[in-house]
Amino acid sequence: MEKTDSGAEARGQRQHRNLPFLSRVLLFPLHLIAAFLHSVTRPLGIEPAVSLLITGGFFALALVPIVFYSAVFYLLEWSVSGYKEGSLNLASYLGIPLAVCYIVQVLLLDQDHLSVERAAPIPPSNTIERAAHKFYNAGQDYNPITCIPWSTNAKLSPSKQYVFAVHPHGIHCLPLSLFTTYGSDFDAKFPGLVGRRITGLAATVMFKIPMVREIFIGWGYCDASRAVASKVLECGRSVLVCTGGEEESMYTRRGRDVVVLQKRKGFIRLALSYGADIVPVFGVGNSDTYKTYSFMGKQRMWLQKNVDIALPIFHGRFFTPLPYKIPVQTLIGEPIRTPMPKARGQRPDEALVDEYHAKYIAALRELHAKHVTDRVLEIR
Repeated sequence: MEKTDSGAEARGQRQHRNLPFLSRVLLFPLHLIAAFLHSVTRPLGIEPAVSLLITGGFFALALVPIVFYSAVFYLLEWSVSGYKEGSLNLASYLGIPLAVCYIVQVLLLDQDHLSVERAAPIPPSNTIERAAHKFYNAGQDYNPITCIPWSTNAKLSPSKQYVFAVHPHGIHCLPLSLFTTYGSDFDAKFPGLVGRRITGLAATVMFKIPMVREIFIGWGYCDASRAVASKVLECGRSVLVCTGGEEESMYTRRGRDVVVLQKRKGFIRLALSYGADIVPVFGVGNSDTYKTYSFMGKQRMWLQKNVDIALPIFHGRFFTPLPYKIPVQTLIGEPIRTPMPKARGQRPDEALVDEYHAKYIAALRELHAKHVTDRVLEIR
């Protein structure tokens, strides 16, 4: 099934953030390569596999513009001077100043990740980007990633606010793509929410890594700080968050479903502050898409807990970033209704937070047990 953006205008005017010029320059090589791969791999029927092979090495994508523009600079230099003595040295005279400008203008000064009013997926704006987006979205058909509501007549009203809590993180939290892709299975079953009504939250560090920052903003994500999350709900949107975060990714093991939840109450507190219903979401199969290893596990876990750097050791098929071909069934649990606070944004009583945290854990266990029979849900 092909995911497209062709229905964007039909759903009404969509506002989104605009990436800075240097961010667009950074993304151009990736879009160009993806567009080329789309034209080559789609007729061969291997586009979904190639898409996930490329995007599976998520953090390595920052190398693409470095290699691309280095090659461009050296080719230009060769065409002009043939590498003779006294050559232009474009990589130094152009590349380094551009890199410094990017660090200052984008990584240090740009505040797009803190802006919530126009936080929506950025649609493609030209032929290259449209082909590239088709290539990126093709990966959803590799596993594939489907959406299973709590009942056949389940509905989520676009006029209501929700906190979508997604589990497990896995190596890559594949179910998240359903909530940020127009035309996804979730978008088809719960129309009117993707883009206009849901804003994803990501750790602050994600917006400090070149290329990763641009990708998350392109998906419509915002900073996961409490202040920004509150602003998302304040302006009437719903929140999408992988509650276990980086720590949960460190517990990923094939054949086990482990979620970090016992002490994670921030999303419950946030929902109660604004009267947003809490929706448990569980990706069955997401833990099995990669093989992980426990080598130096204690040291890596210490690093994650103390420095917030998660370094899971993993591989997919053929020892590559390509995940194992396992369907990911994304279970959408019935919303847990929350009481409306006396004042929006008011901090809830901790006894109420504990009550709804217990309700949420019980609902997640029930949702998991209903659909998964080969393992029990482990909650840390």
